[in-house]
Amino acid sequence: MKNQDEKYTADRARIVEDKEAVLPVIEEELQVGKREVETGGVRVTNRVTETPVAKQVNLREEHVNVERHAVNRPVTEADAVAFREGTIEVSEKSEQAVVAKQARVVEEVVIDKQATERTQTVSDTVKRTDVDVEDLTRQQDVTRNKR
Repeated sequence: MKNQDEKYTADRARIVEDKEAVLPVIEEELQVGKREVETGGVRVTNRVTETPVAKQVNLREEHVNVERHAVNRPVTEADAVAFREGTIEVSEKSEQAVVAKQARVVEEVVIDKQATERTQTVSDTVKRTDVDVEDLTRQQDVTRNKR
C-alpha cells in the first residue's frame, strides 16, 4: 500500500523523507513448469466375423433287404415251428452329422503404456533493471580542466 506522503521522480524513483531517492532494481525470473497434454493413442476394436467352414465325415447307413427265393423242399421241424402267424420287424439305422462348436482362445492382444523421460531446454528472455551510476561531480571537474 502506498503512503500518501511518498513522492516519486519522473523516472519512478521513490523519494524518502525528502532526503534520498530509492530506485528499485527489478529482475524477472524464468519459471518453467509442465502440464500434461494428450498427444495421441490407439483405439483397439474387436469384431466378430463369420467364416464358412466345411469338414467331411463318414456316416454309416443300414438298409434292410428283403428277397424272395423260390424253394421246393420238404418241411423240416424248424419250418413247422415257424408255420404260424407272426410279425418280424427289422429296423434300419443310420448316422447323422452332429455339429458342436467350442470357442477357444487362440491369441491375446496386450495393451500397455511405457513412460519415458526427456530433458528439454526452454529458452526465453527475462527483463532486469540495470542501474548505471555516473559521478557528475568528477565529470564537471574534468571538463573544467580541459578548457
